[in-house]
Amino acid sequence: MTPTTLNIIGLVCNIIGTVILAFSLNSYIRSMRLAIDAHELYILSVNNPTRPIIQITGTDVHMNRDKKKATIFSWVGVFLVVAGFASQLFSYLI
Repeated sequence: MTPTTLNIIGLVCNIIGTVILAFSLNSYIRSMRLAIDAHELYILSVNNPTRPIIQITGTDVHMNRDKKKATIFSWVGVFLVVAGFASQLFSYLI
């Protein structure tokens, strides 16, 4: 392989890895936002005695599911970024 080919492969791996990292962490952050909103709604309903108390359950299920997916995709993204860096570094060494 030529250094130019290795450099291009490294750039493509870095771009794909970065996009995977962004999407995987976005889903986990969105589920955390859901849990925070549910907690805020519960606090607002407790502080207002004229309304019934609202309890939202199941946010832990969403967070655990998204955490598992985010963990897997984050490791894939990190691997692609490191592989892209190594490929670019190797292209400069040859």
